[in-house]
Amino acid sequence: MTVSQTTVSQTNDCAQAIAHDIAIVGGGFAGAVTALRLVEASTAPLDLVIVEPAARLARGIAYATDEPDHTVNGLAAGFILRAGGSPQLFLDWLRAEAEAGRWNPPAGDIAHTSPPRALYGAYAERELARAVRGTQGRVRLVHRRDRAVDLDGHALTLASGATLAARQVVLATGLHRRAPALAAGLADHPAYVGDIFALNAFESAGDAAHVLLLGSGLSMLDAVVSLEKCGFRGHYTVVSRRGLVVAPRREVAPWPGTPEAAELPREAGAVLSWIRRERRAVAAAGQDWQGLPPLFRQLAAPIWAGLDNRAREKLLRRLLPFWNLAMHRAAAPSYAFFARAQAAGRVRSLAGTLSRLDTAGSGLRATLRPKGGGVPLHIDADLVVSTLGFEFDWTRIDDPLVRSLLRRGLAVPHPVGVGVRADPTTQALIDIEGRISDTLFAVGHPLRGELFEASSLNEQIHQATRLAGILAARLAPSAAASPARQVA
Repeated sequence: MTVSQTTVSQTNDCAQAIAHDIAIVGGGFAGAVTALRLVEASTAPLDLVIVEPAARLARGIAYATDEPDHTVNGLAAGFILRAGGSPQLFLDWLRAEAEAGRWNPPAGDIAHTSPPRALYGAYAERELARAVRGTQGRVRLVHRRDRAVDLDGHALTLASGATLAARQVVLATGLHRRAPALAAGLADHPAYVGDIFALNAFESAGDAAHVLLLGSGLSMLDAVVSLEKCGFRGHYTVVSRRGLVVAPRREVAPWPGTPEAAELPREAGAVLSWIRRERRAVAAAGQDWQGLPPLFRQLAAPIWAGLDNRAREKLLRRLLPFWNLAMHRAAAPSYAFFARAQAAGRVRSLAGTLSRLDTAGSGLRATLRPKGGGVPLHIDADLVVSTLGFEFDWTRIDDPLVRSLLRRGLAVPHPVGVGVRADPTTQALIDIEGRISDTLFAVGHPLRGELFEASSLNEQIHQATRLAGILAARLAPSAAASPARQVA
């Protein structure tokens, strides 16, 4: 049951501007959990609107998939909605879903399973609905099924032509797909798949003999799961710049760190040296390197805060691909599809960059520039699938609201090349004049440049909780308006 069906009004009315206390742009996980935290943190009457074109909240790209083998990337016991909270509510809900026949979990303790992502999205949506109902009318939440395309002052313009006004606006814009520029003229070609979650994206997979996957992270794994379940039994070629492939998650004891881990490095080279020291220490102790991510995650934010932008940019350039593969590993049920194809000799991985994409009969021909140079490699495929992941450089995102915010100077691309400038303590955007906004805030991926890690649920929950406390205090009857501040 959706939030809009139980507790909020859902509207597409274009006739008038509507005043709200807070407008959240984006109703994926980050937007929904921000709304949940706002409902819980507020004490005064609250009029809240979520602008999200999809019918269901808390889904976004990650949790909108209905494929049961697109699972969360971890064990159910690690998935909570409250920073520092207990997973018991989620586990109880999963058991109820299994008993009702809406999920067929594997044998064993549900806490040690990796449930479908769709279930976690449904749980987050249900918790938001319950929180709103629990206010007994103090909170009004509207799910506006539309898309924000412009912001001028307090007024959001929607794709439908409607406008709505809000005292505060939160950008929870989520993920923007990255597509190879070379595929722009082939977007409608039957042998090209640009959206792996589109309805019937792989309906012809059973007749294909060769699939070329552009990208080797978690999106690639999702594509393989869908392809295998659609009957594909041919060969895969996985292409990435460095030839790295997503790793399976192993549940091992966290590595506590050597004494040097407490001494936070303050420049990019020192960060890389520290990581290498920890990896050597783990290997020398005969331990699994997968015990390192909890240590790195714990110290990432304070290390990032202590670096200047030049060091941050250097670190992103040299570390980010390895960081993503180490931190965002695959749960066993999803990875099993890829592992079986590998074991059958059906997978090859290549390191290089796509330089051309042309039609070739009923399929496509990719020209690959190998890593380190050499003779270009031509690859003919029955299907070419974009699994490049997502774009975080705001200068490259093709979205009307993003372009509007940049054009108006309300948002400024972060100097490190990802996300936008913001005050890391309040998550308020910094405009082109260097002023910290009193009305425009962000949660999740727009903050990637300021806070580094903005992809995982724990970070997004933490950001939502902090921002909700700030905004709820401003909306309290005794809160006084404060002038915009300025930063260098």
